[in-house]
Amino acid sequence: MIVVNRQSIPKIELIGKHKTPVIIIDDYAVNPDEIAVEAATQGGFSPDNVTNYPGVRSPISKALVVGYLKPLMPLLYRIYKFPKSLTPAPKDNYFSLITKQPSELSALQTWPHFDTPDPNLLAVIHYLDKGSHGGTGFFRHNKSNLEHVDETSIDDYYKYADDYFQSIKANAYAYCTEQHSEFTCYKKIEYKPNRLIIFPGQLLHSTLVDSETDIDQNLSSGRLTANLFAAFK
Repeated sequence: MIVVNRQSIPKIELIGKHKTPVIIIDDYAVNPDEIAVEAATQGGFSPDNVTNYPGVRSPISKALVVGYLKPLMPLLYRIYKFPKSLTPAPKDNYFSLITKQPSELSALQTWPHFDTPDPNLLAVIHYLDKGSHGGTGFFRHNKSNLEHVDETSIDDYYKYADDYFQSIKANAYAYCTEQHSEFTCYKKIEYKPNRLIIFPGQLLHSTLVDSETDIDQNLSSGRLTANLFAAFK
């Protein structure tokens, strides 16, 4: 169970050319250690074969998902200006650990990604491990100038990706960093234990993987995060 810190103050940053709101809440939980213990004791971590997440995941319990998201709802409606007629629903909620070595990555796992073309789905990430890890970067595709992907641009984005991957050697794959030949990283949010960030899932983003600290199957030292999504329909 999560106990939300009612004294934590959300910080709103407007990022990119569209001034898209991103919410950062430090010290979000009073009991982050208990959440990490829940992730460890419930077990069930397995490779993610559905999305392009480069590691293992374990479902977050429904009660914990509600505990995470319910206190955020007034803020989310206000910042993202969702009509009151839209009802929030949780979707695809997991504890996550990065475990893949660069040599194991698929092509798309080396590029910034978007979670959905749906403008009404928000991504929520809670950094749980106490160590030092890579943060989250937000990217602009240089050739198309895209910062987010929607239904009108999704085919073009994948076409750019296909063209790029056909032009490089497969063994050149590596995790995305702030320096990328095809993208500009216009915003970086540092990893900080017990920091929660929220942003539209349409935004092109990537974990800025630190290969020294982040590729780790150990729950007590790896880059453990809670990844949640809230869809407004």
